Amino acid sequence: MFSLHQTPGRTAFVNEKEYLFFSGYSYLGMNHVPDFISLLHEGITRFGAVFPSSRISNTVLDLYSNTESYLSDLTQKSDTIIFQSGFTAGKAAIETIEKDTSIFQSPFCHPAIRIKKNSSLTFNDWANETVQLINSHQSLKTPVILSDSLNQLTADLFDFSFLESIQQKVICIIDDSHGIGLLGKSGQGISCLLPNNENIEYIITYSLSKALNIQAGAISCSIKSRADKIRKTSWYTAVTPPSPAMLFAFNQAKDLYSLQLSKLSLQKKQFQNMLVDHKEIKYHKDLPVYILPEALDEDYFSERGIIISSFAYPDPTGKKINRVVINALHTQEDYKKLTNSL
Repeated sequence: MFSLHQTPGRTAFVNEKEYLFFSGYSYLGMNHVPDFISLLHEGITRFGAVFPSSRISNTVLDLYSNTESYLSDLTQKSDTIIFQSGFTAGKAAIETIEKDTSIFQSPFCHPAIRIKKNSSLTFNDWANETVQLINSHQSLKTPVILSDSLNQLTADLFDFSFLESIQQKVICIIDDSHGIGLLGKSGQGISCLLPNNENIEYIITYSLSKALNIQAGAISCSIKSRADKIRKTSWYTAVTPPSPAMLFAFNQAKDLYSLQLSKLSLQKKQFQNMLVDHKEIKYHKDLPVYILPEALDEDYFSERGIIISSFAYPDPTGKKINRVVINALHTQEDYKKLTNSL
């Protein structure tokens, strides 16, 4: 374990020694973009760090509703609700599901939206089984499908095309915390990869802290009445809203996000070209995550001046998962040093 004294970017300092940093999930590297930091400073000057009021107060800050409109446009959904975190967003979404509803929970489902034990099947086998079960049983209550959009620990981007085969109305709740801001040409997240069948109601929950570097969460709904229900939950009414300074920066930084996403997209292609002879490394072309063999652990890389992601999850006593996570701040020289180590 490495003890850091400041937020890492393309490098990190441990005991005054500089290491290349290939860990974390700040995919766009926004925390080290000077223009973005300037927007955060401006946001604090204009709004302060905290807005000390409930979202249902008779005094409202239009910054929150403007941010919700922006996210609705980004995800192409009817309405969006901002929350303090992605976890509270997920819990609020789950709270609107009727009791005794048939739940179909995928093999990888974040605790924020998890209702029962995750399926032990592969994602594809679970998807096929889900289609068969829903189509063969007409339920009085609309079935609910729960899943994350991807598994950042195994570099798997899940294919939701199976939803097109479902013949009755379903509600699909997807945690897109590691997809929003990263997937799609504009950072739309998993929404740009989902079927648009009329019988599918989508509830997309997500944290904004991953690629977008904003301490907040949100839910984007394909049906406005669902968003209205969510705004009546205590997860929305009884908590302090996210920092207005951060949301100000988020709204003003559209061009910066686009620039960093373009940089990362180019770097993914360049790095993947360097991996042609490394068949033992697993990755998905759209994700900045690369799964390493067990022998290539954190000790191996630290001896070469590199920090990778290496920890056991979800069982902390289990086997460590060794990963390289790249971000938009890395350079070609960084990748050369990394591939030389490989």
